[in-house]
Amino acid sequence: MIYALISALCWAGFDLCRKQLAQSFSAPKMSIMFSSLVLPIFLVLWIFSGATLPTNDYYLSATVSGLLAAFGSVSFIRALALGKMAIVLPLLSFTPVCSALLAWLWLKDPLNSIQIIAILGITLGSFWVLGGRLKTQEAGVWQGLLAACCWGCCIVLDKFALQYGPKEFHAIYITIIILFTIPTMLGVKIKFNILKKFPLWWLFATLCFSGAVIFQFMAIELLQPGVVEGLKRAVGILSALLVGMLFFKEQISVKQSAAIMLILISSVVLVY
Repeated sequence: MIYALISALCWAGFDLCRKQLAQSFSAPKMSIMFSSLVLPIFLVLWIFSGATLPTNDYYLSATVSGLLAAFGSVSFIRALALGKMAIVLPLLSFTPVCSALLAWLWLKDPLNSIQIIAILGITLGSFWVLGGRLKTQEAGVWQGLLAACCWGCCIVLDKFALQYGPKEFHAIYITIIILFTIPTMLGVKIKFNILKKFPLWWLFATLCFSGAVIFQFMAIELLQPGVVEGLKRAVGILSALLVGMLFFKEQISVKQSAAIMLILISSVVLVY
């Protein structure tokens, strides 16, 4: 469970960096740049871990996972371009449900009753605290749901693939697929001189991103993917609200406070 918590905290730090960098850079460029920056880190980790190659059973599930991760990113970027952020962001709350269901149906990795209740609590609380409302006629909703589904499923495929290959190699393989797929689908090119602007934010984002991925792979080798996704979502939401309150003087309504309590209680139940 400690790996899942560390990964969730790294994702929260990464989200904070993205929020700062998004004021100056577009989402597609940031996505490609982040993947470019973490690739050398994953390569070094793989070499120091022994540079072990996966077996032949690894590649199909790993390739599908990489493509789903890329499609999820593209769908999310398009959802934000078409719709309102207040509509799109809450849809990601459904990723733990997708992960839990697929892991149960495909990997025969069920949750106990307490874990099911906790994940549903985190999902509902996250959707509620963001002011979410599910109206299918809203622009960007279907793209947002597709992103949630892709990201929720790819973590399960990761768990399957990691049975046949080292996590360091898997991080490299997935990142390469994303680096080829997103620029091809969006037609975006980047120049590394953009790193001269806000270099410390780029550095912190790279460290958080690489840590989040590696610790997430370590966590899903031991835990049900729905549990890992649930914790990631809970920590991400709570940390974003905390940062908003402390540094940006954002106000929280009574409704949001109730949702936060639901997320906190559900998270504690899920951990223990």
